[in-house]
Amino acid sequence: MTAKEFESLMYIITAHTVDKIAARTGWSEDEAMLAFLRSQVYAVLEQEESKAWHFSTTMLAQLFLDEQNGCLVWPEVA
Repeated sequence: MTAKEFESLMYIITAHTVDKIAARTGWSEDEAMLAFLRSQVYAVLEQEESKAWHFSTTMLAQLFLDEQNGCLVWPEVA
């Protein structure tokens, strides 16, 4: 995947994940975006080689919420 393709994919994944976070927490889109961009989940997601971008946006939102609750555990990938 080219850097441009990954950047475009990240934009879409981030937007959909933030929407799910805002819906589940009641935060504004801006609050959800700031929190997500500062998270460990996002830090891993933005590393293409981590392959975290393969997870659904629902899974990423749940991982973010788990991180917020102090119990982030990444799923095993076979």
